[in-house]
Amino acid sequence: MDTIHQTSTNYLAKGKVEKRFLTLFFVGYKTARIVDKNNDTFKRQAKAFYELLSFLMADIDKVTIKTISGRYFLNDELIVFDKKKLSGADAIAREWDILGIGGVEFYRGITLEEIEQFFIFIALAKPNEENLESLSNRLKTIRLSNIQLLAQMEEEISQSSVSEEIRQEFRKKARKTFFTAMSVVQGVMVSASNDKEINISKTKRVIHSLIDHLSRDESSLLELTAIKNFDDYTYVHSTNVCVYALTLGVHLELDRSRLSQLGFTALFHDIGKVKLSADLIRKPDAFDENDWIQMQLHPILGAKTILRNFKFDNYTARGIRGAFEHHINKDFTGYPMLRYQKRPLNLFSKIISVVDTFDALTSGRVYIKKAIPPEKVLEKMRYQMNVKFDEFLLKIFHNIIGIYPVGSLVLLNTDEIALVLANNEKDKARPYIKIIGNRQGLLEHSQWMDLLAEENKNRKIIRQIEPERYGLDIKDFVLSD
Repeated sequence: MDTIHQTSTNYLAKGKVEKRFLTLFFVGYKTARIVDKNNDTFKRQAKAFYELLSFLMADIDKVTIKTISGRYFLNDELIVFDKKKLSGADAIAREWDILGIGGVEFYRGITLEEIEQFFIFIALAKPNEENLESLSNRLKTIRLSNIQLLAQMEEEISQSSVSEEIRQEFRKKARKTFFTAMSVVQGVMVSASNDKEINISKTKRVIHSLIDHLSRDESSLLELTAIKNFDDYTYVHSTNVCVYALTLGVHLELDRSRLSQLGFTALFHDIGKVKLSADLIRKPDAFDENDWIQMQLHPILGAKTILRNFKFDNYTARGIRGAFEHHINKDFTGYPMLRYQKRPLNLFSKIISVVDTFDALTSGRVYIKKAIPPEKVLEKMRYQMNVKFDEFLLKIFHNIIGIYPVGSLVLLNTDEIALVLANNEKDKARPYIKIIGNRQGLLEHSQWMDLLAEENKNRKIIRQIEPERYGLDIKDFVLSD
């Protein structure tokens, strides 16, 4: 395992673990065709693939390689690489297309011997004589139970051409994942409040589901963060912070393992609040001095809670630091106050500081009692950038949120009201929207449109609007299809 850890750490330092994994797959595939199974070179390459596969499976139960229209995906994340430098990548995709293979899944418990057998098996498949069914049956015959071949999938379509049916399916899956995450947070916090030991396997699974969804359709999860009027604010706030942090992590191109740890850290950054009075957390009035003194204890309480109630590993180590540091500012003001050596803040803590502040201020809960519009919050955060936030991270986050945040309501020059569904990378001022109302009132059937499309060139967004002023509840539109 030391070899696996050292090898994988080197790959992670370069930020190319996924590309390296696919490279080893292609090389092993090709080598199995031209040498004997006992060849030393083949065995070394199979072992290198197995070691990296074992590393990727540290937190998940399976690793999936898919090919869709000649493009490769690892755990549903598109991996972009120079195919000219990866001998055999195109050839494998063409052969799999003929065979009807869409990918392969490797399951936890797989052995090095099974990897060697699989490379020999798949490299000798005959495209003109076999198909997915015959190959799958042969896999069972030779007892490679930890490997499964997948059927071909249709190519995922770009946002501008995606059908309404597919778009609705994305949003349904996003809601299921989002509310599962909220449920997990609630369960963990209830257990923590009662000082029960907590198993984080379910937490890891939901975090990986969030990562998978963000890699396919970021907007449908960001849309859900616009709902601010849930009763259980602590749970939805923690989930929002997790979604924002993971989105920022994806844009920073963090590898999957670090994203998973970031998700855990973000999901439980406020876990210390379970040790505070419920009356304080739910207090309807502004905080007095004593309230603030109590509230400022939650980072220390959070670090202690994670240390006491979770098994200690890489996740909890990062979680402890994130809980402790997320209210410490760039200039080391904030809380808790550091009296001794001021070491640099952790990247995860700096990410959570940005997204936690944004969600708290736009929600109008706990620290302030009136929500602030997103554009005003970002303006306020930019003003405080030199003191509180990492400038680079704040700029990336601002770019993610855009001019009109996903899930916000906007007024058009046509007197129509629309829900922002996704940012348009070509023009942030002209996002993808869903028309929900006009002068006559709310529409029975909403209409999705791309404001950048030629037929919509005369439509323009005038401003963002507050749903409450129009007697609207944003939840009604975000949670509907």
